[in-house]
Parts: sequence; structure tokens; C-alpha cells
Amino acid sequence: MPAGNARRKELMVKRWSTSLLALGAVTALLGACAQEADGDLLIGAPGGGGQQTGPVASDDPEAVVEAAIDDVSAFWRTEFPDVYGGRFEDLAGFYPYGPDTEPPPCGTPPPDYEQIADNAFYCPSDDIIAWDASSLIPELNENFGSFTVAIVIAHEFGHAIQARADAFDRSVDLELQADCFAGAWTARVQAGDATGFSPDDVDLDQAVAGIIAVRDAPGTSADDPVAHGSGFDRVAAFQDGNQRGAESCAPYADETVDRTTTELDFTDQDFETGGNLHLDDQPGEEGLLTLAETDLNEFYGWLFDELGQDWSPVVDLVMVDPARDEVECGGDRLSGRELEGIAVYCQAENIVAVDRPGLIEDLNTIGDFAVASELGQLWALDAQAQLGVAGADDADLQADCLTGVWAASTFPGVEDVTPDSQLQISAGDLDEAIIGFLQFGGAIDGEGRSAFVRTEALRTGVFDGYVGCEDYGPLA
Repeated sequence: MPAGNARRKELMVKRWSTSLLALGAVTALLGACAQEADGDLLIGAPGGGGQQTGPVASDDPEAVVEAAIDDVSAFWRTEFPDVYGGRFEDLAGFYPYGPDTEPPPCGTPPPDYEQIADNAFYCPSDDIIAWDASSLIPELNENFGSFTVAIVIAHEFGHAIQARADAFDRSVDLELQADCFAGAWTARVQAGDATGFSPDDVDLDQAVAGIIAVRDAPGTSADDPVAHGSGFDRVAAFQDGNQRGAESCAPYADETVDRTTTELDFTDQDFETGGNLHLDDQPGEEGLLTLAETDLNEFYGWLFDELGQDWSPVVDLVMVDPARDEVECGGDRLSGRELEGIAVYCQAENIVAVDRPGLIEDLNTIGDFAVASELGQLWALDAQAQLGVAGADDADLQADCLTGVWAASTFPGVEDVTPDSQLQISAGDLDEAIIGFLQFGGAIDGEGRSAFVRTEALRTGVFDGYVGCEDYGPLA
């Protein structure tokens, strides 16, 4: 964001993919999934619009595993009686493994290394947690930082808790519960109550990146027998436990009720396009930019009706090229470097202007909803200005929340509040929004909001509607 934009009051400026392991005959494994680390998910990653920061890796990741085992065990000795009653029984054992070691004692016969390479898992038949110390743990440590290694161990402990609580449910519900339990343990570390970890060890944006990296592939059904959850669902579950404690995680496992998730099956068209819509109009078919402009104006017309207010639609969505374009706003004329990376709502002209060859194209490499969510936040700024609530302390988070409300309105089967638009969310789209937060909208310079906090605001809008967005300030 060019520094010159900040002084113009008329401008409102905002600036684990999963490869599931085929378990074959190793039916005793619970929660095993291959990790495919992607460093580009991290804040400040190359192409991410910010200075490269990188994770904080440990010189001894196996020591991190040992510290996590000790402290997560201590956590559950206290928490298990409160959540489930009874006494927590320590696990039977913990087993690092690799291609040149004996396999962990899980089942008869135990699995070959090829079956469990690049994994961490809980084995209920033998009550052990095992992990690939030759590849998985070093790669997680290097790509996502040492504390993400600890979160993986806390997640696998979650499956051990399920075994002790006789929990039974769909795969996705059990996996999300384990994520929730990991979030609850992380809150213990943040509070300074953990042995072997300090609050400074916790980097929640690195945790978000690690969780996104082990999400289900977009298009996976929530009823898939090995589903683990979309990135959005997994981060949401982790945040639930982190903010509300382990007791909030217990209802996740209820075999009589399928937990609400955002996982969507791919349509035939999604299989052809990867779930992404072309940006520009094509003969006989509108593109994302046209559809989003129509849908956002209609959505905010509906929202303002709900609030008893009148909505003035955004006049134009302007795609600018800093190399040749100028934008006028309230008597100021922006050009050249002032337009590089720009994403603004100009109140004086009632337009939205975005750097097309820079920001939009970069976001589109993530996916179409990374673009759409950026536009959604700009429309939210317009709405706040019209409602007279712009500039509040948490207005930026409220804008993310309202973007979540808009996203939820585009889900299949949801009451249609935008009948003039055919825009519909696709599998993996909410994950793309979070990756956009990580690469473009996190606390790169130490001043912006973290991706973790922004994701929390987004999910509040998705699940709680616009009423939930009033947690960040009044809307009327």
C-alpha cells in the first residue's frame, strides 16, 4: 500500500493441500494423513506482498515432540475429569519411526513404512502415538515452525481422548474435534501454564498456515470415510477450542448429529475448472468481477433492508493499471506508484478501485475467492461509511465479518438474497480467503491484523450472520 494513500480521507483503504494416505489394511490407524508442506502459505512468502519472515524452527524438533508429549499429558490429567469425568489414563507409548527403524507396534503385523510415511497417528488398538521422525517432523518444523510440531502432537492426543471417551462419529467430526482439543491445549501455552513452552512460542498465524496445509483437497465430501475437514473448518475448530476450552469440543463427537461444515462436493463444472471462475466476461458468460459486483450490491441492499436503512450501490468497480491509469477521488488524482497494490473504496466518487495486474492477479493465483473476499471487504467499508460506523477501532474486523456473511449467502441451498446474480461459492473458496489473509493481509509489518484474528472475524460472519458482526461494533 503506497504511503501517500493514507493521508487521503476520502479513501477507505484495506490492504497440511491435503494428500490423504490410503491406509489399506492398516485399519487400526486413526487420524493418519500425509503432510504436504507448502511454505508459500506463510505470511510474507515470496509473491505474498510482504517481507519474507519465515517460521521459527527448532534446532531439535524431536525435543519439541517430547516437550509436547509431557505437557499435553499434564493438560489432560487435569482436563479429562472436568470434560468427561473419571481419571485420565496415560498412553501406552510413543514411537518415532522412519524408513530405517522398526515399525511402531500397531496391529499384527505392524504397518510397513511405505504405508505410514510422512504421517503422525494414534493407534487405538495399542494405545500409542507414532510419528515419522525422518520426514514429517523436520518438514513441519522447517516450513511452519516448531510450535506447529507441538500442535500435531496435541491433535493426535485428541484421538487418544476420543478412545478414552468412547467417542464415535464420522471421520470429519472426529478430526475437527481433535483440532478443537489442540486449540484448547494451545490456550494453556498462551496463558503461560505449560511446562516446556512459553507464550512466545505460540505463533497462531503459523498454526493457521500449518492447518491449511493439511486440509482436505477441495471437493472432498464431508461424508468421505477419511475426511479431515476443509482448511476453514479445521481452523474454525482449532479457534473454538482455543477460545472456549476443551469442554466446548466434547459435543463435536455425536453420532446422532452431523456437525455443520463448509465442505462442498465439486460439481461437474468444478472438476473442469478446479472450482475457479474466470475473472473476466466471456462470450455468453459473465466472469467473477462482473458477478461479484452485482452480487455485492444486491447483498448490501438486502442487508440494509434488514437494518432499516437505504443502500446506495457502489457505482463502479474500477480495475486500474498503475503503468497507465489515473484514479480521481475527492479532488485528488492518484497515478503511478500510488496505485501499485491499491485496494480502495473512494467515498467521494462511490467507486472501488483495485490494482488489476498486481494485486488482483496475485490473489487470483491463490483462487477466485481470494479475489472475491478482497472485493467483499471493500464493499463492507462502503457499507460502514453509509451506516456512519466507519473508523471504529474494530471496523476492519467487522468488514471481514461482513464478508463472511456475504460468503454464507452464496452457499448452495441458502435463502437467495441476490436473485439477480448467479454467483455461488465453490469447494475450497473459504480456504482461499484465509490463504489471502496469510499472504496479503496479515501482520507483516507488525501493525496489521493477524490472519488468525481475521479468520475468526470471517467465521463469525459465516456462522452467526450480521448480528455476530455487531460484536465488533454497532451497525446502526
